[in-house]
Amino acid sequence: MNMKKILIIDTKAGNLFSLKAAIERLGFSATILQKPNNEIFDAIVIPGQGRFGTVMKNIRATNWPDYLKKAHQQSKPLLGICVGMQIFFEGSEEDPEVTGLSWFKGKAEALNFPKKPMVGWAKLTSKINSWSNAIVYFVNSYAIKQSEFSIASTTYGESFCAAIKQGSFVGVQFHPEKSSQAGSLLILQVLTARVGESQ
Repeated sequence: MNMKKILIIDTKAGNLFSLKAAIERLGFSATILQKPNNEIFDAIVIPGQGRFGTVMKNIRATNWPDYLKKAHQQSKPLLGICVGMQIFFEGSEEDPEVTGLSWFKGKAEALNFPKKPMVGWAKLTSKINSWSNAIVYFVNSYAIKQSEFSIASTTYGESFCAAIKQGSFVGVQFHPEKSSQAGSLLILQVLTARVGESQ
């Protein structure tokens, strides 16, 4: 069986190498690209560091929106992490003048966190057995409060959406690459399109 090839989109914000290492530890081949090419990948990851506006600017400047839309239409697994999930919504209070990709309704908000940014471990609440009670690592000041596509939530001062799923797309507000064994399991499920199987 051929090794699955995973594309990591370089949004020019943050260190991508811990994410690449986490994916490769699972037995995948990971490639980081700044702009689309003709290479065929089995799954795509949008990493989760940086400002909403900066990430959107870089995504649009390097022609990723059409590539992502086509991949989604082909039911290719897509994983958006933190701001890499938020950009698929309509916008963010972090940069109110910037429009997101608008695949989903709503915007990222500055929530009533006890401390900002939220940094540390928190437990997920989910109807998906393998995600329920998983303890994962968050670093964020903004989040999607609720979504009709939510598959997991967490609470830090107030409850917010920790993960969404629509077709082949899964977005997570936390950082699975920093979430130890629980995070590795979630990455594996997303990249092999097995989130929620047998649930």
